Amino acid sequence: MRNLSAKYTGIFTGILMIGAALFMYYILKLPETGKAQYIIWSIYITGIILSLIFFKRSFPDEHSFKRYFSRGFKTFIPAALLIVLYTFIFYKINPQILERAITDNNALILKEGNRTSPEIEANAEKFRGIFIPGMLMMNTIIYLVLGSLVSMIGGGFLSQNRNV
Repeated sequence: MRNLSAKYTGIFTGILMIGAALFMYYILKLPETGKAQYIIWSIYITGIILSLIFFKRSFPDEHSFKRYFSRGFKTFIPAALLIVLYTFIFYKINPQILERAITDNNALILKEGNRTSPEIEANAEKFRGIFIPGMLMMNTIIYLVLGSLVSMIGGGFLSQNRNV
């Protein structure tokens, strides 16, 4: 069986994730965060696992955890890079999401009743400045940790020498 490159598997996985995110937001009108995010994560995890399985089938005598983890790493890095790039572009072309988040945040602050209007407006400006960097940081961390865990667990299982 021909070995499918980890890089291309990662790129394909990232494109599928972006396509699913666009479909869920623009066609199904689901919110960009929440339970719909589990579908994106499922595609990501599936892409990494499939890459590890392709590697196992291409090199059936390979039992090195290091090689399996490396394969998973080379798969999840392009996928994570693509989804973080997509996140940046998505929030830049959909400023209404930021404005809705600011409105919701202002409503919560007003309910507390311990801030003045200038303080609320200053808080909104601060929120506006940190929203996109915060979303990028959060997505980067989530996808790197999730990709590492899946690569470690998958590599651990697939690298075992089972002569039963």
